[in-house]
Amino acid sequence: MTSDEIHPVRPAVRRTRSGEPGVKEVASLAGVSWKTVSNVVNNRPNVRASTRDKVLAAIAELDYRPNLAGRQLRQGTSNTLVLAVPEISSPYFGRLAEEVISAAKRRGYTVLTEVFGLDPEAEKSVLAGYRDRMVDGVIYSPLTMDLSLFQTRTDTTPMVLLGERLSGAGVPHVSIDNDASARNLVSHLAARGRRRLGFIGARPGSGEGTAMLRLDGFRRGLEECGIPYEPDLVVDVQHYSREEGELAALRLLNSGADCDGVVCASDVLAVGALRAFRRRGLRVPEQMAVAGWDDIPEAAFMSPSLTSIAPDMPALADEACRLLLARIAGTDLPAEEVVIPHELKGRESTY
Repeated sequence: MTSDEIHPVRPAVRRTRSGEPGVKEVASLAGVSWKTVSNVVNNRPNVRASTRDKVLAAIAELDYRPNLAGRQLRQGTSNTLVLAVPEISSPYFGRLAEEVISAAKRRGYTVLTEVFGLDPEAEKSVLAGYRDRMVDGVIYSPLTMDLSLFQTRTDTTPMVLLGERLSGAGVPHVSIDNDASARNLVSHLAARGRRRLGFIGARPGSGEGTAMLRLDGFRRGLEECGIPYEPDLVVDVQHYSREEGELAALRLLNSGADCDGVVCASDVLAVGALRAFRRRGLRVPEQMAVAGWDDIPEAAFMSPSLTSIAPDMPALADEACRLLLARIAGTDLPAEEVVIPHELKGRESTY
């Protein structure tokens, strides 16, 4: 080195007790105040572009990672949502989770999944909230729910319901039109000459739950088509699964009831019912037509392929996130009801 060469002396980087660089170290390296670093980290607009570039360069050089938890505590927000569902292993709820996570991510939010299973008490616990977990809002897909539980809810965490229409609950919700879609299925089967239709998937005691809404729509569809409603052709289930669908279909056949078509309250029930009919030697759809809801991936690839109501899942997730984030932002909105589109996908099981 010659005597006329001058090299700037960079300040020594001092580390925090944890060994990681902190805000003060970034500020020292960038030659700015710690407040300026905070403004850059929080993406505030009142920072010159050249200053922002210096701070970002210092952050990159030091591999500085902001204390997210501390920032969340100061701001009172976590950018975290909860999706509460009865199960995640079923095709419908698995797809729902994927779509909600994607819709939330586009808005800068992370999603935690809460699975409450078939336990009514665990399901009710969702209403108690997540105050100890720094959650900004909840997207809740209940199996059964009583209006009184919402009316006595004390937790103030913003919430959106999926699939339920609880008038007076004061909670926004997003659903398909269960009544219209059930009537669509009945009309579809009636147009193909089916006159003795059964329903698999009733869940007594589920209040305004999806199963009963679909059963009510099924009854209205029969009335519109001039087909008598026969209670003996309605089979209850404990929950939605292939096993329950098979058992319900076998009970229907064992009852000796004369039936030429069944509407199942979900595709997984329909998959089980199809297995039962095959075991008994019934040809589908020649002797027994079968239809379901949800348009799970399995529906298009099984043999025979399954006629199903296909909800617009991306729209459902997007609307749920939109409504929830409006509530989180403090927007004073009424308890909005959003009905998303659905499509009847006719396949081999009814043709």
